[in-house]
Formats: sequence, structure tokens, C-alpha cells
Amino acid sequence: MSSSTTSAVRIRKNVLKLGSLGDDLHWYGRAVADLQARALTDPTSWRYLSAVHGYQRAIDPNPTNVPFPSNADQRQFWNQCQHQTWYFLPWHRAYLICFEQIIAAAVIRLGGPEGWALPYWNYSDPSNNNRARLLPASFVDPTLANGTPNPLYVKGRNSSTADFQIPDADVSLQHLTYGQFTGGSTGVHPGFGGPQTGFSHGGHINGGIEDVPHNQIHDDIGGIMGDPRTAALDPIFWLHHANIDRLWEVWWKTRGNANPTDPNWLINQTFELHDASGNVLTFTASQVLDTTQLLHGYVYDDISDPIPASSQLTAMAAVVAPALSPEPEPAGAQEQVALDAPQVTVRVALRPNVAQAVRNRMATARPLRAFLNLENVTGSGFLPKYDVYIDVPPAGQDTGNRSPLQVGSLSLFGVAAASDPDGPQGGSGITSVIEITQQVELLRREGLWDESRLHVTFRRRETGGWARAPQGNLRIGRISVYFG
Repeated sequence: MSSSTTSAVRIRKNVLKLGSLGDDLHWYGRAVADLQARALTDPTSWRYLSAVHGYQRAIDPNPTNVPFPSNADQRQFWNQCQHQTWYFLPWHRAYLICFEQIIAAAVIRLGGPEGWALPYWNYSDPSNNNRARLLPASFVDPTLANGTPNPLYVKGRNSSTADFQIPDADVSLQHLTYGQFTGGSTGVHPGFGGPQTGFSHGGHINGGIEDVPHNQIHDDIGGIMGDPRTAALDPIFWLHHANIDRLWEVWWKTRGNANPTDPNWLINQTFELHDASGNVLTFTASQVLDTTQLLHGYVYDDISDPIPASSQLTAMAAVVAPALSPEPEPAGAQEQVALDAPQVTVRVALRPNVAQAVRNRMATARPLRAFLNLENVTGSGFLPKYDVYIDVPPAGQDTGNRSPLQVGSLSLFGVAAASDPDGPQGGSGITSVIEITQQVELLRREGLWDESRLHVTFRRRETGGWARAPQGNLRIGRISVYFG
């Protein structure tokens, strides 16, 4: 990796602290407009940079007859984003730093200051939930104060109004409590950073931080942001990914967890991207770990640990601290579930002896860890968002005084692409793993846990952009439960 640009280490700031004339957010908008005016063949142009993350001509929101890069150039540099893979975090960090350098060069060319840094959007800020979960104000209005088009505005977002607010479950930071970067590959949680894979533009199982909050924020914003083949065309994409990158710093440097030491992750896989001069840079995961030594260098203005501020996350950290069982046991499954109604409840039959067998095998008295697998999720078109609950019996059955136990939300980001038979997943869809240990233990303490069955309920969101009628066929290939 090399670059001709050198400068002092930059400070990436929370967008909630920005919005004044002349600050980093102001210059971001001006530079975005500059990149949007560049030719598609220019590797520093807005559309080229987006295509590096993902591109498909059939869904191009800005079709034109302008020249495209050569087919060889497209094969080498486009459709390179890493998802459902343990390269998810290092690849996107390299992608962000090149983008930051390109924008910074545009800022200087436009007469702005040196040292520009990419802001981040901390939608999980526990001290400012009401404001943090709103789409930042600078991205809401289609025009600026002077009546000119706002380059940060994108038509068609679900969050098209200033009062749109992201739900609690979608900004959860529970995956910061996971001490393993890479977890299991079958049944149990795949870890904070994602499953161990080859270099994969589209894999199979979402990693922890990729599922929540990464995918959920993509889903919530919607529009072009809701599909990896168009997401980077939305200017909020880059602030969202800066926050995911910041959370990696929190997980590693603040919470003291360890990144993989496997050479296949550290040094054997390279990423190729363009810098501000159009030169090709080559990165490995080992080269992106120290952000102060990466190109111009950067740090975040806040990587403090959010766990102590949340009693729920503190409790989760205590539960998930032990290592995952190397031999997770399948406890039950239900095949082929269609999410074709506002509420769908599925009864998963469990084998009662499995839980006890796993307990007998464990060396410690920790709670039995339970995992809900939503396997091979497929669909196309406008897909509805579903929140996921466990042990909510069907209508007519007694639920007592207990509230439904929400365990998460079904991740949709990338599902349409993964359902394409000609895509990298061959139409097999995407799998998400949700840990339900806390909820199972709660039911057990209340005397409501049933070792022989589990109800899984999917409730369609009927607010915000999700209120419009779904137009896609959303299916789950299998719902399974594992103990480990």
C-alpha cells in the first residue's frame, strides 16, 4: 500500500456535532456534488466509487449512454464489497479511507481546509437517543437554503421526513459484548466480525456487527441505501459505515478484544482500490488495523465503551463472555416459511433431551446459550420489514401477563441480490443468527419455558416507509434452534 498524499492524522467527528457553515459536514456536501459531476470512467467519481461496492446495470437508478469503464476494469474493481465474510470490516475500512482521501482532495480543490475528515453517524448514542436516531437534518430536505439542490438528499428513502426514528432493536450494540471476532459456522453465532470465509462479494451468514446495526440501518433508510448494489450512491452510506468502523475500534481497542491472527485474514488476501490521484492501492487486513498509519491517518473523537451505560448490555456481556461451544446441537427446525401476512407465527418442535445433553457436556455452570437461525432468507421487490419475537403463542392461547419477547429484526439488506440465481449466492439467500439466551433464561425463571417447542412470531412493521404494501415474496428457507 502506498500513496502520494500525506497530512496530519484527522479526527472523524459525530455528525450530531456538525451542521454549521464551513465544518466537515458542509464541505462534505460540496465535495459530493463535485464527485457526482465527474465522468463514470473516472475512478474518483461518485458513480464509480459506488460501483466498487456494488453495481448491476438492470437496477442502475441513473442509466445513461455515457462511456463505461472497460469490462476488464469493471471486473477488477467493481462489485468488490465484502459481506457475510470475515473481511467485512477490513475491506470496508480500506474502502472508506480511499473515499475519505478523494473527498478531502475535492474539498481542497473547492477552496476548503486541509485536514477534512469523514463524519460518522452514531445512531446508537445512549445519551442522545431521541436525536441520534433521526436521519441527520442535512440529509432530509431536497434543496438547500439558497434553493439549489441538496447533494445529500436522495429521493425514495423510507426515512424521508425529519421525524423518522429508528427503533431500539435496530441500533442495539449487543454484538460489542461478543469477545470472538469469528464464531461458529453452523448453528451458533458467527462472531462479532463474521464467519471465516474466502474473499466473498456475497456470502451466506451475516456476522454480528454486520447484522445489527449495519444491515438494519440500511433497511431502515431504504431506497437505494437498501440494496448493496446501489447503497453507496446514498451520501448517508459513508457516514453509516464510518460508524460501523468506529464500533470496530470500540470492540477492539476499548473493550480489549482480539482480531484474527490467521494469515489468511491478516496478510494473504489483498484489496485493490483507487486513491485521490486515480492510482491503484493494495491493502491487506494487517495494514488497516492502525488507523493512524493508514494513508493520511485518522482517529475518532469518541471510542468510549457504551456497555456500562446500558444495564441490558451489561447483562448480555455477562452471558456471552464464555466461549461458544465447539459442538452446537440442533434442537429443532421448521422448513419453508412464507412471510405473507402482517403476523406469522411458526411453531418449532424441539427435542427436550438436547438441552440437557448440552448442559451435561458443559464444563461451567453458565446459562445454556440458545440461537435462533433464520436460514436462506429470499425475496425480491419491495420487501416488508418484520420484527422477530419468541414464544408468543398463536391467537386464542393464553399468554398470561407477559409481554412479547422481541429478539431482533429480520435482516433484509442484500436479500434481493442473494436471491438472484445468477448472483454470487446462486439464489440461496442469506442467513442471520440471533442469540436468544437472555429471553430463554427469562422464560425459564418465570416457569414459562417449554423444552418441547418454541413459537417464533414475525410482525410486519406498519410505520414509516414500511407502511406501504409489500411487493415481494419474502420467504425463510428454514427456522432452526441450536443450543451451545
